[in-house]
Amino acid sequence: MPKINPNERNGTPSKRVQRIALAIATSLVGVSIATVSSVVYVYDAFFSRYERPNYDLYPGQYCYSRIQNELARETLRLPSGENMLESYYYPAQNARGLVVLSHGIHAGADDYLPLIKAIVDRGYSVFTFDVTGVYSSGGDSMIGMCQSLRDLDRVLTFLNDDARFAAMPKFVIGHSWGGYAASSVLALHPEIKGAVLIAPMNNGVSVMVEKAAEHVGKAAYTAKPVFDAYQKMLFGDYVKYNGVIGVNSTSCPVLIAQGVDDTDISPNGQSITAHLDEITNPNVTVYWGKGLQGTHTGIWHSTESEAYQKAIQDRLEAREQELGRPLTNEEKAELYSTVDHRLYSEVNAELIDLIIATFEKGLVS
Repeated sequence: MPKINPNERNGTPSKRVQRIALAIATSLVGVSIATVSSVVYVYDAFFSRYERPNYDLYPGQYCYSRIQNELARETLRLPSGENMLESYYYPAQNARGLVVLSHGIHAGADDYLPLIKAIVDRGYSVFTFDVTGVYSSGGDSMIGMCQSLRDLDRVLTFLNDDARFAAMPKFVIGHSWGGYAASSVLALHPEIKGAVLIAPMNNGVSVMVEKAAEHVGKAAYTAKPVFDAYQKMLFGDYVKYNGVIGVNSTSCPVLIAQGVDDTDISPNGQSITAHLDEITNPNVTVYWGKGLQGTHTGIWHSTESEAYQKAIQDRLEAREQELGRPLTNEEKAELYSTVDHRLYSEVNAELIDLIIATFEKGLVS
């Protein structure tokens, strides 16, 4: 496994020192200090700390208190650099393996509780965590794009070293930002027996520039040298990895699930599916979500769930039109208190079958 320099952790050297060094380096190649400052400011602002939502205003089984009677869990804390990650272990009876889940950006581990329960119900234990700077984990920010990979690498290392988990066959699953982590980490952890990548961004280093280019055109690429240099300072060797490199580093079964109408991670842009012609792993399967399941989050929900979510949103908008003003938080909470949380977050059964089939194949390959 490639070695990661222990000095290349968040806060070592300090961000202030990093920015000074970055300004000097980029100015030598004709990039102004003003440009450097602007790019670094935008980058840091995007990755500011992300807190839990007010669940009274957040319907669905994405709050553990709404599902705790159906899903046992144990909370653990483990280190990632200077910070502690809040981690969650969901044991399955007679577990066939351990699935490590990496969440998407501007979300946390609990946002995937319906998916976690579906996997546990099918006989696989799940271990997940809030990334640095998210929900209950430590850190005053999410640091940057490669932090999901860095944290996942450290979680897997912890699991391999812990007597309780070391012998369990291990799988990874990730959505979006977590899909980038779950794919890239395959290059660092050859023990992984299977991977599921849902709406996965391919490259954590280039994705911000690629998304910016969708709005302002090719001019966005003038900032790429600064983004690249800053992320190298923040993450060291982690910037070398991306989804295609990870998938091609292994022959384990990999399932890529992508919505055809995903506007967050475009199937022809930022997703690994835009690079299918570069994949050499012979055990890759691609599942395409269509219709109500063709969107970024719709792909892992049932069509009934997606329709119900739209009906709830329509009900809210109709009430606001009737009142001639936006609903207050109290009024929204009252409306959401009537929601069928289970139906609102019901999972895509077809995708679950494919996920389990991927894990089963990994056990025998």
